[in-house]
Amino acid sequence: MLIIWADEKITEMMLLKNLKLALVQMRSILGDLHANLEKMMAFVDRAAEEKTDIICFPEMSLTGYSSEYGPEDVISDDDPVVETVRNAACKKDIAVIFGFMEKNGEDLPYLTQLIACPDGTYVKYRKTHLGTREEGCFTCGGSIPVIRTKNAIIGVALCWEAHIPDIFSVLRRNGAELIFIPHASNLGGERRKETWMRYLPARAWDNDVYVAACNSIGDNGRGSVSGGGTIVMNRRGIAIFENFNGTESLDIVELEGFDRDDGLSYDMCNIKYFQRRRPELY
Repeated sequence: MLIIWADEKITEMMLLKNLKLALVQMRSILGDLHANLEKMMAFVDRAAEEKTDIICFPEMSLTGYSSEYGPEDVISDDDPVVETVRNAACKKDIAVIFGFMEKNGEDLPYLTQLIACPDGTYVKYRKTHLGTREEGCFTCGGSIPVIRTKNAIIGVALCWEAHIPDIFSVLRRNGAELIFIPHASNLGGERRKETWMRYLPARAWDNDVYVAACNSIGDNGRGSVSGGGTIVMNRRGIAIFENFNGTESLDIVELEGFDRDDGLSYDMCNIKYFQRRRPELY
């Protein structure tokens, strides 16, 4: 696995291969690590049976999400429940993307999404842009990595970070071909879909990437409710899959591989959009 951080670039470009991804809508109970873990492992088992390459869980799926948490709700990246998920990625030969509130010494915790690869390696993305209700409760991360898996170069943005185009520009500039956006949002149903359709097509089209978003669903056990929803955009910004049925689900989507230099399509790569950008002005 190759990890590239925000101030680096991939010099040897990888061509995305055909792959299967699984997106999860899941209810997580704040603080009930073992119940959340058991549910996640069941989803991983099902995805592995379908020969899925990558499975993505919603934001903070392992610990549950809330800005009103106690010290018992925060865990480290070497906690046994985290290691269980990482071991499952190896055993089931599937990359697993999942989230938790991560301990940060004596400081406020991070909102962390961990990408566990089948070869035993892993990388963490710590949310770099906090929402209004998160400020004063969590610590911002300091880097935006992309990760090379066996099938694709992928990146992660979390929830409302989908509103920040700069994150996607950084990920794309550093080679990302597929960007996941795990959510823990109260919006659901048609309102969730309508909101995503305002900006996710642009994130995909402007950056010549697949975009895949999934949202947690249901009550977190302490009065906060997430609305669910799953959507996948192709490189042209067209929704190729969606599920807003309002229930927990495992959605499996097949993506076609591509060569950005094939010259066959009029996309943002082939019209030299990235070569014509002038970052010194931005």
